[in-house]
Amino acid sequence: MPIIKRETDYALRALTRLALAGESLAVSALAEGEDVPPEFLRKIMQRLNQAGIVKSSQGPFGGYRLARPARQVSALDVIEAVQGPLVMNECISNPKICRRIDSCPFRRRLSALEAGLNSNLAKVRISDAAREIQSAQETAR
Repeated sequence: MPIIKRETDYALRALTRLALAGESLAVSALAEGEDVPPEFLRKIMQRLNQAGIVKSSQGPFGGYRLARPARQVSALDVIEAVQGPLVMNECISNPKICRRIDSCPFRRRLSALEAGLNSNLAKVRISDAAREIQSAQETAR
């Protein structure tokens, strides 16, 4: 089972496109540019809006824009906004569900893996992805 779900992949791509644009973009433009079904992306963007990652505006020149600089938006922020927290096992986030919590040989190891994964995802920034795409585009010219 994938850790990063399709919705989150679409969200990361749309946010990177917004970072490159530097302005508001309509969902239709984002969807077309990333080959994502518009209605599906609209729902994803609403979640990102609720999480404070993007801001929406109405009207003929409306759309979505980043709510904060791209360097302040991590992959972990996006994952948690779209699909919820990443957990290796439910017992890590809710120790009351297992009576073997103190003697489990896996809990400590899984907890360390989870913490490491979350820490690394927090270091991956939308600005890094945008910079990489921009650099590749400049090289292709």
